[in-house]
Amino acid sequence: MKRPLIGITCRLEPKPQYNTAWHYLQREYSEAVWNAGGLPVLVPLIAEEAYTRELMTHLDGVLLSGSSSDVDPARYGESKQVECGPTHAERDAVDLSMIHLALETHKPLLGICFGVQAMNVALGGTLIQHLTVPLKHDDREIRHNVDVEAGSVLEKLGGGRKFLVNTSHHQALDRVPAGLRVTARSSTDGVIEAVETTDAGRFLVGVQWHPERIYKEEHLSRALFEELVRQARRS
Repeated sequence: MKRPLIGITCRLEPKPQYNTAWHYLQREYSEAVWNAGGLPVLVPLIAEEAYTRELMTHLDGVLLSGSSSDVDPARYGESKQVECGPTHAERDAVDLSMIHLALETHKPLLGICFGVQAMNVALGGTLIQHLTVPLKHDDREIRHNVDVEAGSVLEKLGGGRKFLVNTSHHQALDRVPAGLRVTARSSTDGVIEAVETTDAGRFLVGVQWHPERIYKEEHLSRALFEELVRQARRS
């Protein structure tokens, strides 16, 4: 069976000493897609609508990766707070364009960490620019439980309502727009951990944790990639 082509957005690392920047991505994203039956392809951050629109004609599905940058608060109508991290205009532009194009072309999309934050902003939501809650969410060594909503895609994929996830983020979703619904929260402090589209006929899911790092041992995280690939075969 032919593997569906899954585009994975790259990260950007400025290299001013060389008057350039690097597009790069950790290997786990591609490995998770490959092991789920997809054909991963890395998406460079070319911030032109013509580029993302033509690229989307070749892709069967989209995976928005995490990032060392934050979404520019100006994109959701706020001033940048001192705790907000660096922003990369190219990353914002490519992710937001691909979200809108995935909706337009009815292609499945999975957003991870920065990816779910970009989804929320693209559809009209806002972000908490820096978390101040009991759990240290920006510690990638921490595992914590999330509570999943009944009737959600996550419940269907995981076969339950509580799951163990990892954490590596200092921002989180704040106001969630009408096109999305919250489907998981941190059991410790209620931080939003997942959203999905309110359109039951499509796969548009975002998670705040990093399933690419734990898919080998955690069923729900593995099932997210498998479902993205399954939906991509149908697109």
